[in-house]
Amino acid sequence: MPDYKQSHVTAQDPPLPSVAPSDPSGSIRVVTIYGVAAAAWFGLTEGVFANLTGGISGLTKGLAFVAVSTLILAALLRRTMATETPRDRASSMARLARRLQAISEQASQAIYVKDECGRYLLFNSAAERMLNRTADDVIGRDDHVLFPADEAAELMEIDRKMMAERRIETYDRTLTTRLGVRTFSVTKAPLLDTSNRVVGIIGVSRDITELLMASEALRRSEARYRSMFENMLSGFASYEVIRENGRPVDFRYLFTNPSFEVQTGLKNVTGKLVSEMFPTIKETDAEIYEMGVRVAETGQPEKHEGYFSALNIWFVSSFFMTEDGLLAIIFENITERKTAEQKIEHLAYHDSLTGLPNRLLAQDRMTQAAAHAQRDRTMAALLFLDLDSFKGVNDSLGHSCGDDLIRAVAERLSNCVRDTDTISRHGGDEFLIVLTGPRTSDAISTTAGKILAQIAQPFDIQNQTLLTTASIGIAVYPGDGTDFATLLKKADTAMYHAKEEGRNTYRFFDERMNVGVAELLRMRNGLRNALDHDEFELHFQPQIDLASGRVIGAEALIRWNHPELGRVSPDRFIPVAEESGLIVPIGEWVLREACRRAAAWQKEGLAGVTVAVNLSALQFKRGNLKQTVTDALAEFGLDPTCLELELTESILIKDVEEVLATVFQLKSLGLKLAIDDFGTGYSSLSYLKRFKVDKLKIDKSFVRDLASDPDDAAIIRTIIQMAHSLNLRTIAEGVEDQEMLDRLRLFHCDEIQGYLIARPMPIDDFIAFVRAHSPSASDSASDRGTAIPILVR
Repeated sequence: MPDYKQSHVTAQDPPLPSVAPSDPSGSIRVVTIYGVAAAAWFGLTEGVFANLTGGISGLTKGLAFVAVSTLILAALLRRTMATETPRDRASSMARLARRLQAISEQASQAIYVKDECGRYLLFNSAAERMLNRTADDVIGRDDHVLFPADEAAELMEIDRKMMAERRIETYDRTLTTRLGVRTFSVTKAPLLDTSNRVVGIIGVSRDITELLMASEALRRSEARYRSMFENMLSGFASYEVIRENGRPVDFRYLFTNPSFEVQTGLKNVTGKLVSEMFPTIKETDAEIYEMGVRVAETGQPEKHEGYFSALNIWFVSSFFMTEDGLLAIIFENITERKTAEQKIEHLAYHDSLTGLPNRLLAQDRMTQAAAHAQRDRTMAALLFLDLDSFKGVNDSLGHSCGDDLIRAVAERLSNCVRDTDTISRHGGDEFLIVLTGPRTSDAISTTAGKILAQIAQPFDIQNQTLLTTASIGIAVYPGDGTDFATLLKKADTAMYHAKEEGRNTYRFFDERMNVGVAELLRMRNGLRNALDHDEFELHFQPQIDLASGRVIGAEALIRWNHPELGRVSPDRFIPVAEESGLIVPIGEWVLREACRRAAAWQKEGLAGVTVAVNLSALQFKRGNLKQTVTDALAEFGLDPTCLELELTESILIKDVEEVLATVFQLKSLGLKLAIDDFGTGYSSLSYLKRFKVDKLKIDKSFVRDLASDPDDAAIIRTIIQMAHSLNLRTIAEGVEDQEMLDRLRLFHCDEIQGYLIARPMPIDDFIAFVRAHSPSASDSASDRGTAIPILVR
């Protein structure tokens, strides 16, 4: 056997043209014989035997030549091969290996040659590096020197079959080497000598382990990202940026994932322009469109959360540019989340039963109202309302009925205030009302009275008629406090005082409510002292006849000039007087003083000018009213027709028969009776007929919104028409501007009083006022209707 380890190529080796027999003259003899045979064939077929072959075609002759020449060559080659010895073939393989060795050293791939027995003849440097073995270790040995026995046997079997079948083999194979388990891409081909005999193989191998790992990693990455985009909950879309003069002007859909369709409802958008899908996007959703333009221009990613009106969805998105110049958007439809957030926010600030703002929102609105008051130099008020006897409704009719009543109350309350005011449910049967911008306490009182009147109306709940009332406590900014907690506490305190003083009423907070019994006693004593020390006085507010423009009367209003506190508001001391019972002697003083003053101005020439006196429910019930009135009229010599007593509706509906008897007694004296604050109570036609009153006084809560509230206008018109049909006169209180006056005149109201005419004033000022605004004797009757005085305040 040749020594393959000594077969390395050297510089002295002669050129090796191919694997061929060692005697080159054999090849020359084959070529010479082939030439002679070809010439003889053509000479015979075209010359000597032309006549015999004339009928045979040229194609047939050519095929016959190929067949004969092939047989001749095969015989010659067989003879030549028979003369070649195994040593000659080995020598030829060695020379081939040496020539390839020189060439293969420049290759980056492993190149090797094996003989027909599988022994290595060539093992280049790349193969050495690839398998961590030197050529000296491998040459002359087979695959067992490189690989484990089982793997080597498999490789040699592949080589054997390849040589037997004379085919080229290409495959990938994972093998165990000194460097570990590696994967190779292998291409092998049989080596044939010139006699077409297989004498070995040549192979080229490439280590593709890292390539396969990278490819697998890429495949997995692509699969992962593809799966991510296909299955991600977020929507994804990529766009081609359409540019004009370098500036993005539109975007074309190139790719969308399934979630895009789910979250937007858009289908088959690939290839379409954004402007085609949303023609008005630049106007309706400019912020989103400009963000896309900006990202396409700058390449800087941006995030956005907002509302996309074109699809009526809320979304959060990220805009960015890809490496290949596409605009990409990853977004999530957050409409459900936003809706849930809005619901949660609504629940956080609203009552679930009524839908009204809750205490938290009321606090915010009160803070806003306070800021408004400070800015505009007005006031703000917090009203604390509690339903009277609500527990009885729940206990007797059940909580379902109670809930329905709460909802009905909430609806009525909402109709009692302006859009700038706030009704909120505090909890249970308690409500908070925030009034924004009232300029006077009277305006607050008017609203409170209107609310009480509305609550007192019957409720139709679950086919049952329910009657309830409310008590209201009032705290005013800034006088009673500057923060919500303080105002709420004081309004709550005032509400409980309203309940203690008979319910179905309102009370303003005053500091006495925060003091103990001793302080309350001091207030009561102060009222008693006021009677003993002449600390009370009456002011008079003119009442005007709309037909003549004349001052025809005045309402007497009590004022307390405290020696230490100064002028004390009736809203502060009247509740104490009622709660303590002192309202009866105080009321008697008012009646006597009003008769005295009216008799005096009668003597001053103000004939026919009446005086109106309010009677409290307690005074009406406890006092010997007829005798008190009779004594006052007699004492000062006042004509009874110049006295008008004002009764509230609440007086008339309690103990009707007893009240009716008292009313008849008073009417028998010749004085006039008026129902005060008409429309805020029960407003029953039956008692109007039975009690024979002379006048209805329209409450200022209706007059206040006369110009802006069609319902109030309708109520006032109805009251006036009803009164006239019963031969009753009407007077509207709280008239504060010309528009109110014009409307009341249009409705044919008989009389008015309010700040438009004059504020309440001391007796001397009142007499001067009447004289200054009385029509002169020269005034015609037609002019008197325009002679209504306007007091500059």
